[in-house]
Amino acid sequence: MLNIDGLVIAQKDVGESSRVITLLTSELGCIEVYVRGGQKSKKASGSTQLFCHCSFCLQQKRDAYSNMNYYYDSCEPKNMFYSIRLDAGRLALACYFSELLLFAAQSPDETGEVLRLTLNTLYFLNKGDRNEELLKCIFEFRLLCETGFRPNLIGCCHCYKTEDDAMHFNLKSGLIECDDCVTNRDSAFDITFDRTLFYIVRYIALVDYDKLFNFKISDKYLKKLESFTEKFVEYYYGKRFETLKFYRMIK
Repeated sequence: MLNIDGLVIAQKDVGESSRVITLLTSELGCIEVYVRGGQKSKKASGSTQLFCHCSFCLQQKRDAYSNMNYYYDSCEPKNMFYSIRLDAGRLALACYFSELLLFAAQSPDETGEVLRLTLNTLYFLNKGDRNEELLKCIFEFRLLCETGFRPNLIGCCHCYKTEDDAMHFNLKSGLIECDDCVTNRDSAFDITFDRTLFYIVRYIALVDYDKLFNFKISDKYLKKLESFTEKFVEYYYGKRFETLKFYRMIK
C-alpha cells in the first residue's frame, strides 16, 4: 500500500461504474489512479471529485511492461474546496488551472512547489475574498516559473541596471533589457514594463509563498499584468486553452 497526499485535477468515467482520476502529488508528480466502482460508491465518488485534496491509500501493481499502475483503496479528505463548485465563474477558473497543470506534466522534482501553489490558489478562490483575475495572473506566471520558465528578472542583461522607466522583456529570448540597451524595441516578442509593472512581475516570480498572495494592485495594472501573463503562457505552452475561453465567456 502507498499512502500519499494528492489533489484531484482530472477525472473521467470508465465503463458502467469505474473512474480514473489524475492526482497532483509532491512525491510522484501527476499520476493516474483507477477507482473501482467510483461512479456508484458514495464515499469514493465524493472524495474523487475534481479539486478534492485528500490523503490517499493506493494499491500498486506493475503491468507486463513494468509500468506502475495505481488503484484507489481509501482516502481521508483534507479539503474539498466545496464553495468553488457553487459559483460558475470560480469553477471555470479552477478548471483552467487544472488544464494548465495537466499540460505542464510536471516531474516529481517540480511538483512539491506546484502542489503548494495550487492548494494556496484554490484556498483563496474557495474563500472568495480575493480578486479572481489577480489569482489567475499569480497562478499562471508562478506556475511557469516553478516548471522551468522563470525568466531572469534581476535586471538588464547588458548593463545590469535593476530598474528603469521602461524595461523590455523579450518572450523569444527570455531576456530583460533596459530602455538604453534594448536591441529591438519593435519586435513582436517585446513586452515593455514600466517601473510598477516590473516590480509586480518580479514580486510574483521571486517572493516566498507566505507573501505571494498578500498584495493588491489597481485595475489599471491588473489589466497590464493579465495581458502579460496570458501572453507568457500562450508563448511558452504554444496554445490557447479552451477552459480560459469558457471562463472569459461566462464572466
